[in-house]
Amino acid sequence: METTVLDLKSSNLFVEVFKEMMPLIIALTLLYLYYKKRINIIDMLLYAFATEAYTMIYIGPTFSSSFFIAMFIMADQLHQLLTGRLYIRNSYLWLLLLPLILQIMVMMITAFYKNPFEWQGSGMSFYLRPLYFYIKTYLPMFAIGSKIVQDRHSLSFDAFCNTMMRIAVFSCWMGVIQLFVLVVLKNQILGQLLGLQERYMYQQINGPLGIRIQALFAEPKVFSAFMSVTIPIFLYNRKYRYALWAFMMATITSSQTFWTNILSAGIVFLLLYRWPVVRLKILTSLGIIVGMFMMVAGMKDTLMKLYLKNRNQPVYQMLLERSVDRYDTKYWQQDNVYLGIPLQRDMELPIVNFLQDNPYLLATGYGPGNSMFIPASYFDGNLRYENRFEGVGGHNLNMRWFYVLAEFGLIGLIFIFWLVTRSRPGLPLFQKNYLVFIAVCFFFSQIDLFLLMTSLLCVYGEVSPSMHSEEAITALA
Repeated sequence: METTVLDLKSSNLFVEVFKEMMPLIIALTLLYLYYKKRINIIDMLLYAFATEAYTMIYIGPTFSSSFFIAMFIMADQLHQLLTGRLYIRNSYLWLLLLPLILQIMVMMITAFYKNPFEWQGSGMSFYLRPLYFYIKTYLPMFAIGSKIVQDRHSLSFDAFCNTMMRIAVFSCWMGVIQLFVLVVLKNQILGQLLGLQERYMYQQINGPLGIRIQALFAEPKVFSAFMSVTIPIFLYNRKYRYALWAFMMATITSSQTFWTNILSAGIVFLLLYRWPVVRLKILTSLGIIVGMFMMVAGMKDTLMKLYLKNRNQPVYQMLLERSVDRYDTKYWQQDNVYLGIPLQRDMELPIVNFLQDNPYLLATGYGPGNSMFIPASYFDGNLRYENRFEGVGGHNLNMRWFYVLAEFGLIGLIFIFWLVTRSRPGLPLFQKNYLVFIAVCFFFSQIDLFLLMTSLLCVYGEVSPSMHSEEAITALA
């Protein structure tokens, strides 16, 4: 954990003080605008998500404006619940209780069958850690969903799309400014003030330009994921120039997830566009993508030779460098390819190995928040090993359907999948397909908030008469 924190901190005191103050300033500003009814709940959450480059790192890397807004919403919802102004539907009550139910099942497995975990000391942390996870991560997301349902009469999918486009255009401009500051001015201090982290400004690891732009997002891969889920909206609204601009800016991040999301968009919006059943379309799209990954894995040696032959060309560096590194087993030794997908060796791969050794946990998962108790031996050979050996830090997987499976098991995965892939009758085809697209992208991207918002808008949001209204997006011109 300490290594990660050092990567995020700036060596300049002024820059660090500025970055530490920004999350509170942004959160307070957005909350003020929301309660003055100048923005809605969706706007507030999206703007906060788009400014997570600033964090209060001395407290923790997750203490961003999104965190403070989520905490405020959670406190508000708890107050309404305790004062009798808020009631929870049965299906959502089961969702609220899900971590408790699964944690009890995991504790029974460890007590009466087999204990695959390890921890320091008395083991009290094993029983308290899920409570910490519940309060810090799970309950705030539940409260956000509850707040969106409360405000549903003022929300629409059109308004959501318009806000997405505004943020995308602003973020592209911010990315251009970051490029100018780093490539032309070569001013790293100014770059950090504009939200760039030091680790994304090193020529040796960040592609031909020596920089992986992130606009004001938490990481370059998060910025590219946002661009990828906005491009279909631009195209549907016939904003082709902005779609192209977003595409070009996302490629500079050298994120492989971006290309996977673009592939997902092609499958959902072109190949399977007219399929009416949401869940079948999600599963079919994922099956097609896994099949294509398996084909690529079968040709990985050819791809490596092609890259090594052209490794000094910027296009190959941008498109293949990080992919080749994922598939490389000569340097890293351990094979990390499962179903054709090259898993991250310090993240998904140790969890896969752990679940393979303990397949009975596939039913319940290893328990919400219990990733820190996975034996350190599974992390041997990567940068997280010492932290794991000392029992420091949890584990946050980027592949989110896999994350749900690992934390909540097949029981939780099926229940959550069923809950977030519902759609009401008469939903416009594009909106229904967009829900499918987000659910597919969720397999590869950490976009929990977008899945939650899109799902709730497809069940509760108002249907606007047209997605082609020019009035709402004049700010783009």
